[in-house]
Amino acid sequence: MVKYTYKEFKSVLNKLKYPDSWFWSRYTLNTYSGCAHACIYCDARSERYYIEDFENEVIIKTNFDKKLDQRLKRARTLLPDVIAPGGVNDAYQPIEKKIEHTRKVLQVIAKYKFPINIATKSKLVTRDIDILRKIADDTWCTVGFSITTTEEELAKFLEPYSSLPSERLAALKKIKKEAPNIQAGTYFIPIIPFLEDKDDSLEDVIRETKKAGADFILFSPGLTIRDSQAEYFLKKLKESKYKPIIKPLLELYKGQIHPPSEYSKKINNKLWNLCQKYKVNIRVKRWIPSDFRKWNYKISELLLNKEYIDALKTGKSNKTLMWAGLNLNNLEESILDVYNRDELHTIKNINPKIIEFIEPYLEKNKELKQRKGLEKFL
Repeated sequence: MVKYTYKEFKSVLNKLKYPDSWFWSRYTLNTYSGCAHACIYCDARSERYYIEDFENEVIIKTNFDKKLDQRLKRARTLLPDVIAPGGVNDAYQPIEKKIEHTRKVLQVIAKYKFPINIATKSKLVTRDIDILRKIADDTWCTVGFSITTTEEELAKFLEPYSSLPSERLAALKKIKKEAPNIQAGTYFIPIIPFLEDKDDSLEDVIRETKKAGADFILFSPGLTIRDSQAEYFLKKLKESKYKPIIKPLLELYKGQIHPPSEYSKKINNKLWNLCQKYKVNIRVKRWIPSDFRKWNYKISELLLNKEYIDALKTGKSNKTLMWAGLNLNNLEESILDVYNRDELHTIKNINPKIIEFIEPYLEKNKELKQRKGLEKFL
């Protein structure tokens, strides 16, 4: 039995220093603490999240919608940007069906016209298609279903109280049928070595994602193996018929938190080829603001997508390119204004090679007038 505790928190919205380059979120929020989906591999079990009794006690954060309303109403310089609910829990875990906590928060987000990106393992998200459709009409809405296998017996072991993979795929199909303006797809994360990384398993997830009408699939080989999270995961494996994978899993990781780069590169290559075969996008299309940040975000997306795809192909990350893309998100004037002054080189991490790459995009639009800095919002 899950114990539910009601508790009020002072903070409701977290601002990231840089938007996430996969989900494009600038803000995160958690309507709950703890998660009754009880996924045995969840990284939120690790000690860095300070959640003592992860699935046995779920804290319901009281007055969350009211506090969020006040936060968005009073913050004159809090620029609209992507909000991601449920960073260390699922916003649509079982209790949500009864108390509609997340639904109330979505209504506030819709009121202030902030874009949103939801990651969930629950079909319950389809209950809120009406609000999500409105958010998509007004700004931008993305829903990603976390699906790591199509084998339902395995999924039931790994994610005991989540919707079955077939139900999540049906929910994805329903969203694309009833609200095609919502960007929806699959977060193929994590992919557990020796359980979910066989060729046919990888292809099943991508093929079924495509059949459901998805706009994208994001993938990441391996999973973290960290302190109490690793201890719980290995304990559950030891008690199951999947016990034989423990030895090769530990040999693969060799005491590290993440799998070796050689393994990731091999699986990434397979996934890249499969996504090309089924013509599935491997990146989420970014929300673009209409204010001075418009071209900053467009060029940032261009650079970060290039860095990601280059890294997939080569197995090596280009940190300069990555940080150039991330830093553009925090530029307090339009990059077009900087370009028109011939000062691109003054932007952190923008080197001559990157200037050569982005200049054609800027040249086409250099005559556009931009409202500088925070003027639009003051």
